[in-house]
Amino acid sequence: MESNDPEFRLDELDQVVQGSERSLRDLAAAMTGLGEVTGSGESRSGLVSARVGADGRVTDVAIASRGMRLDSDALSKEVLEAVQAAQDAQGRQARELVSSPLGGEDAVRTIQRQFEEIQESFAAEMGERISRWERMKNRDHWER
Repeated sequence: MESNDPEFRLDELDQVVQGSERSLRDLAAAMTGLGEVTGSGESRSGLVSARVGADGRVTDVAIASRGMRLDSDALSKEVLEAVQAAQDAQGRQARELVSSPLGGEDAVRTIQRQFEEIQESFAAEMGERISRWERMKNRDHWER
């Protein structure tokens, strides 16, 4: 960004655009894959396990025979733990799937910073060009 050569900035802009297009394609593929992400989890005691679908809805709950001996309050806590663990697992997988094409949060911040630098450089260059054009227009106007 330090060069005043417009070709330098155009090349850099082209690289950022190409990288962004690649990331968007990867992100679109990841978004498609979100419909297939499921999660499994179990209670801390292991007496109850659960599975959730891509939408977070419970698709399966299994209770071990020992779990059936628990009172209703203890069993409901076990079920809740298992379902929440499954939802957490599904959420983690979904976040990983979506953030992976972007290269994680650091990469997103880097891309954003590069884009801002290019924008600033472009705005400065356009300001200079407009000023030159105005000077040329005024000069031509007075010479007539």
